[in-house]
Amino acid sequence: MILEAVYQPVDLTTAVFRLTGRMTFGARLHEVESKISEVANHGIHKLILDLSGIEYLDSAGLGVLILLNANMKVRGGHLRLVAPGAKVLEVLKMTHTDSILKIDRNLEAALAS
Repeated sequence: MILEAVYQPVDLTTAVFRLTGRMTFGARLHEVESKISEVANHGIHKLILDLSGIEYLDSAGLGVLILLNANMKVRGGHLRLVAPGAKVLEVLKMTHTDSILKIDRNLEAALAS
């Protein structure tokens, strides 16, 4: 399934993106990363990525998550990941990035953080 990102503004400093498909190497991953970064660069302090619709994540997809996290930290903000499925969570744990990236069970918990 092709990677899609649907933007849902919450307020002036919080943005939610609902991601679906496969976060794998390719032009579409780059397009989605650019779309998210464009929004995040306009005063967003809390960037929330809902990963519940992500079927698979490869090293390129993982790299995008790390890059977005670093970019948010540089601007004094933070990234939250919401509800990664079992396969995605396995990749995050296997690479120990679950200790770097903040993961929440649901959107409500991410918004409250």
